[in-house]
Amino acid sequence: MSYSEYEMINNYLIQVRKKLPEWLKLKKVEVKKILEDLEKEILNEAKNIANGQEPTDMDIQQALIQIGSPEGIAKEYKRRGTPRLYITEELLDFYIGTMLFFFLIVIGINILVSIFQFIFQPLTWLKTLGGMFTGMWIGCLITAIVITVLFVYFSMEGFLPEDFGVIPSRLALIFPFHISEKGLQETKEYTKIKLEEARQRAKATITKARSRIEEKFAEIKDLRQEKLAAAELRREQKLLEAKMRREDRLERLKQRKEERKEATRMKKELGKKHPVSLGELIFGAIAGLVFGLFIIIQPFANIQGLFEPEFLEWLKVFGLLMVISGLMNLIRLIIGVRNNTGQQVMLVIEALYSIAYVPVFLVLLSAPQIFPISLFSGGTISIIPFDTSNLAYIIYFWVIIGIIIAILGSSMIGNFYKVSKLQKIKADFY
Repeated sequence: MSYSEYEMINNYLIQVRKKLPEWLKLKKVEVKKILEDLEKEILNEAKNIANGQEPTDMDIQQALIQIGSPEGIAKEYKRRGTPRLYITEELLDFYIGTMLFFFLIVIGINILVSIFQFIFQPLTWLKTLGGMFTGMWIGCLITAIVITVLFVYFSMEGFLPEDFGVIPSRLALIFPFHISEKGLQETKEYTKIKLEEARQRAKATITKARSRIEEKFAEIKDLRQEKLAAAELRREQKLLEAKMRREDRLERLKQRKEERKEATRMKKELGKKHPVSLGELIFGAIAGLVFGLFIIIQPFANIQGLFEPEFLEWLKVFGLLMVISGLMNLIRLIIGVRNNTGQQVMLVIEALYSIAYVPVFLVLLSAPQIFPISLFSGGTISIIPFDTSNLAYIIYFWVIIGIIIAILGSSMIGNFYKVSKLQKIKADFY
């Protein structure tokens, strides 16, 4: 096989691999087997077109056209699962369990916040109770929408509970639906059956293409016989001319393969680590939601002389930003740590979102008198005047500037670094 023929087939296989559903990309052994079988079919098809001779670039190209587009081949592997409205039957119990789990989180947060309000504001219990139920309703509604959209996407891509590891079985312990270890094992067997069916459908597609080619050959057989002798002479001449080029290309190809092997070995030795961790997302979601809601509700606001009203309003805005940040971490957690594309999108959104903190801190910079400096100075400094020559204001000014730089630096630079690292991981391993 010449270098150009190899590149033509290899590019086609790369396109097929990119179009495969996400759940199948995680099964590297299955993907490798699918691509190897497809490569054999392409070569067999090209040899049939070449009438048993060594296939040329045109033969390979014609074989690829007859087999079909990469999208058509990959589409056969998305037909997994039993449709039931927009979510497959296999994912339905997992979907319900996941939704109930996050409902419990939303309800728990609202109850926790209400307890704080009952402690610090016992006279407003009726308002607190109403706020708790309102928060539960809105939180559960948002949770239901987000989880439903995600599971519709999972169903369209052909995901099954087995593709999510131990999470479905753990949820089944909390919410005893039909998901069990036996059920997960059955879905694994079901996946094997579906993969085999998809392979058979792909082979059937190729067989139909081969039949169409044979029919065309029958129609032009007489004409080809007349031109066969001249074509054979030209073929031999081309083979002789291409022999030296082919040997040179094969040598270069061999060298490139060695270089790729060496590069792969070096990458494995470096031991790349995934830049996104499950613990990081869980902590970010819980911390953002709990602490953000705490400073929005402000159970400490009624303590006389502790905070200025303007500073309490500033805290509410800051708490809202933290709640939104916590929700972003929760969405990233739902998307999945190993969903590299989804994590990249959310990291970019978070990096851009961090800019929203800048005007909030600039408000403190322009109104230093509202900041409760007496709490931090032990009463030594009662207020920070808006005076650029005052030492307290100068220190306060540079502390705020440092916080702004730290937020932008840690969020934007860190997130874009993670995005680039995820892109490298996708390029190397997917």
